[in-house]
Amino acid sequence: MKNKLLLIITLTGIVFLSFINGSPEPRVGLDIGNKVPEISHPLLDGTPFNSEDLKGKMVLIDFWASYDAQSRVENPLKTKMLETYNNQEFLNGKDLVIVSISLDRFETPLNQVILQDNLKALHHICNFRGRESELAKNFKVAEQMKNYLVDGDGRIVAVTNNIQKIDQTLARLSK
Repeated sequence: MKNKLLLIITLTGIVFLSFINGSPEPRVGLDIGNKVPEISHPLLDGTPFNSEDLKGKMVLIDFWASYDAQSRVENPLKTKMLETYNNQEFLNGKDLVIVSISLDRFETPLNQVILQDNLKALHHICNFRGRESELAKNFKVAEQMKNYLVDGDGRIVAVTNNIQKIDQTLARLSK
């Protein structure tokens, strides 16, 4: 009887351990530690874009608008961060890429701000549906603009509406 119980416990343990691979895959979501939702949308210039192609890189997903004062103030900080961390190695990623998702509704002002604020090095996405766009809904930015910092494995490491906090996180994660 004792041997049967020991055998059952041992087999149950082996079966249980076979389902554990050491690091469970995170669920897709918008909280720190979650896998970021996939972004598949053409860039402003028509180039196909898929966030899966950025695996291995630190990615800042930046929601902004050309008419938003805080966004305009933060634009120089984004270009500075891109210069600072362009060839940087991080705890879990290399280089910094900024995916700039605009909530604008009109093309001309958006293009003017991209030129004026020297944002050409960013990956620009906009479908001109404003806060009603699918990306705005998927990332829940209808009420407030947010920034998502994503590591090389596609996990969210910071969520904030303050670009300086993203810069501090990048500094902390850099090697």
